[in-house]
Amino acid sequence: MPSSVRELRVWQEAVATAGEIARLSRKASRPETRTLVDLLVRCSTEVALAVARAHVKDTPEAQRDAFRTARDNAAALETGLAIARHAELFPLAACADLGVKAGHVSRLVAGYLSYLDRLVEADAEAARGTAVTTQP
Repeated sequence: MPSSVRELRVWQEAVATAGEIARLSRKASRPETRTLVDLLVRCSTEVALAVARAHVKDTPEAQRDAFRTARDNAAALETGLAIARHAELFPLAACADLGVKAGHVSRLVAGYLSYLDRLVEADAEAARGTAVTTQP
């Protein structure tokens, strides 16, 4: 894993997406849409934060748990963006672009989760192999 969270592509993409949503949310600041806009900002921010938290965890299991949180927030973000598109909260082109970016972040998070799942399973298999060979 990279030495700095800033080197992680998934973190870079999540931060860029959250920044774009925050920028657009300033323009869409109407009282009747505030709740949805706040949800989008919060979910997009939480994806990036969860990736950062995962990066500093000591074990693959702990990293996987943090990436699961990122996956959950990414799914909530994609859902919120779909609602925003239907509600015409942002310009259609901006919604489409954000949807693509959020989907890309989701795929990157899923890739890391798959990698961590394999790591955790390999560690478990190694532990089972060790346990079998150490028994009398």
